Amino acid sequence: MHDRDFLKMFLSEGSAGIGSQVSLLALPLTAIVLLHASALQVGVLSALGTIPYLLFGLPVGVWLERGRRRPVLLYSAIGRAGVLGAVPVLWALGHLDVEVLYVVALLVGLMTTFYDIAWQAYLPSLVGTSRLHEASARLSLCDSGSQLLGPGLAGLLIKALSAPVALLVDALGFVVAGLSMKRIRRPEPVVPLPENVPGMCKQMAEGLRFVAGHNLLRWTAVYVGATNAVGAALNVVLVLFEARVLHFSAGTIGAVFLLGNFGFVLGAPMVRRVTARLGIGRTMLVGALLGGAAPLLFPMARPADAVPVLVVGWFMRALASPFYGVNQVSLRLAITPAPLLARMTATMKFFVMGAMPLGSFLGGALAGSVGTRSTLWLIAGASALSVLAVAATKLREVSTPPEELRPGFVALSTS
Repeated sequence: MHDRDFLKMFLSEGSAGIGSQVSLLALPLTAIVLLHASALQVGVLSALGTIPYLLFGLPVGVWLERGRRRPVLLYSAIGRAGVLGAVPVLWALGHLDVEVLYVVALLVGLMTTFYDIAWQAYLPSLVGTSRLHEASARLSLCDSGSQLLGPGLAGLLIKALSAPVALLVDALGFVVAGLSMKRIRRPEPVVPLPENVPGMCKQMAEGLRFVAGHNLLRWTAVYVGATNAVGAALNVVLVLFEARVLHFSAGTIGAVFLLGNFGFVLGAPMVRRVTARLGIGRTMLVGALLGGAAPLLFPMARPADAVPVLVVGWFMRALASPFYGVNQVSLRLAITPAPLLARMTATMKFFVMGAMPLGSFLGGALAGSVGTRSTLWLIAGASALSVLAVAATKLREVSTPPEELRPGFVALSTS
């Protein structure tokens, strides 16, 4: 797509996505290396970064349907820049402690909740329904790429600059995201509200009923929620495992993520061709199976072979990510009526992101009680079981070609 306004949104999403993922590693490493935080404290820190989805996700969706989304994208990006930029200042002044990082994680998580829900609800009004699949696929690839490339970049920045200063570079990424969003020129249409607008609780309930009553959305929420809980636990336990059991430096930790993320570099360009050949549903199934098996490798890592084993495991996880992730966002947007877009997105975020604080907390708590390697085995088992949720969907029956994926045109095969 060569639409200039869409390219500005793409730059904003990419900058914000990488910024989020850099802080995802830089904050816990600041706690581990500089503040000597316990495993439980690291788990709580990671949980606070995603708990706003659980606490505020549903009302945010209703609120976003009552006004423009672009200003929310702008201010949430700039707000995160300010909060993260304060960390190196507090560190230099000697006022940084774990409790301060808790507040930082909570505030950044709250603004990320607004941003994530707003961009998916804003996209159809920016590009129109005819280009929705292509636009959502590109932004989803951008988001998935940020999730996978961010930790590797964070490790290299931390090695070169220290964890607190890496957050300052992270803050600059959010400034770029905000300025890119500000430069979009296309007016955002205002969706007129009916005269008798239902109360917020009733509107939230409508969004919940829509997702719970739709086979594809219901089981997608279960699967992605489970994989996000697994991913959140991995973000805590794998870093602890590498830092305290394998005695990796921040640079080595970053290098493992970076090398493993070549799986995403390989998989992302293949998504359109594979989807065109297998169909959206079967492509998502391939991604789920590969991604569900990948964590089985992590607890097998021993000091003699740790780097290659961890890289291969992360490579499999990265390779699988775009096959499921890109298509599920496009599918969600296509099967949802326009008046329900923000509430559907908020409801999905409530479940799929709301599972992350539970995963982070349990990962940290289990690592502190039974050890990091045993916890990695438990995470691997949960990852493998999560694939059962995909088997419960009608994904394999989705026969709509990608180029026809738009509201009202999703078809299930009858064969």
